[in-house]
Amino acid sequence: MNERRKVQRIEIKIPVRVVVKELGDRFFAGTIVNIGADGIGLVLNTFLPQGTKILLNFELQEGKKQENVPGLVTRSFEVEDKFFSAVTFNSLSQEKAREISVYTGSVLFLKTIKPFSTLNDEESWYIRKICSEVYFKAGQSIFEEGSEGKALYIVINGKVNIIKKNLQGKTEVLATLKEGDFFGEIALLDHGFRSASAVASEHASLFMVTRDDFKKTLSNNNLLSLKLLWLFIGILTRRLRASDEVMVDMLYAGKKEKERNG
Repeated sequence: MNERRKVQRIEIKIPVRVVVKELGDRFFAGTIVNIGADGIGLVLNTFLPQGTKILLNFELQEGKKQENVPGLVTRSFEVEDKFFSAVTFNSLSQEKAREISVYTGSVLFLKTIKPFSTLNDEESWYIRKICSEVYFKAGQSIFEEGSEGKALYIVINGKVNIIKKNLQGKTEVLATLKEGDFFGEIALLDHGFRSASAVASEHASLFMVTRDDFKKTLSNNNLLSLKLLWLFIGILTRRLRASDEVMVDMLYAGKKEKERNG
């Protein structure tokens, strides 16, 4: 079945209220087990025959309820003591379809980012729920060196320069980050200050994950917490080594320049 789909779906568990108009608007509580812009996989305690028209009420994104989404049951079968139904969205507006497509696509996008690359769809969905999308114009500061770190950033599109002043007071670009890159991850683990500044080098869209939201998510999911903490430990170790090398190079360059100037 997955091979025939033209639309990507994510496998997550979302509570759903299913209204069957043919039964006098009778409703059933169920669980969505996969979702994409074309439809859902649905698990219920009740068998729904092929061709049954239903209305779906669920919340894919926190604070944005999908209400009375029309669906058509295309097939149903028994799974252990419950029933699985494949449902296609029926007469879904372009706006709603795009909203679902963009959101499910963003969950899959997060799985391409190194800290989240080993997560399954549902774990990635938990992270997506705490991501805020923020925008910066070219030249706009994202954060300043010495300011308190409060969030991790992920580049959706555009470019970001990580900059730092050397011993001579000159600004140097340490790295230019593009789509799929991330920065500021140390802020998720402590209350320290930024070791460098971040500036949008062109118009940029970013996901922002705050430390408070990150800790709340981890406290509610022990397995996800362990996965992410080990991943971040490895990433931070590599970043610290790279930073040490950059600092040594900067100190060496400053010493050489001082010797030349006598």
